[in-house]
Amino acid sequence: MTKKEIFVVSAFKDNSVWRQILGICSTLAVTNLMLNSLIMGLGVIFALALSTFTISFIREYTPRSVRMMAQTLIIGAYVIIVDILLKAWLPDVSKQLGPYVGLIITNCILMGRAEAFAAQNKPLDSMIDGIGAGVGYTLV
Repeated sequence: MTKKEIFVVSAFKDNSVWRQILGICSTLAVTNLMLNSLIMGLGVIFALALSTFTISFIREYTPRSVRMMAQTLIIGAYVIIVDILLKAWLPDVSKQLGPYVGLIITNCILMGRAEAFAAQNKPLDSMIDGIGAGVGYTLV
């Protein structure tokens, strides 16, 4: 599959929210303002892109017995970065989003993309898939 096809399939054809009904709680929770939805979407894109890249990069070095725990820690690290950046640069938006940013860690979309794509594909392809899935989430 080409890079463009990976993105299009992830963002539109197999959109995690529309087609798989994943991540619907956080999608509905932050839809009170367009700005909140956009910021949350950008946070998901950031966390998905970098976590899928990292998970794919270390997949051959991670024992199967701790794979899910390692994936959760990687996703959590990137979500914490998003939360810190929001608190530093957009404190009002951070207060409005409240706990929902932290809940990105448990979002099924991130674990689903980590398991379904990043654990079996190259890092750059995984990052493109993560960006596509994040864009799909943001569009909803």
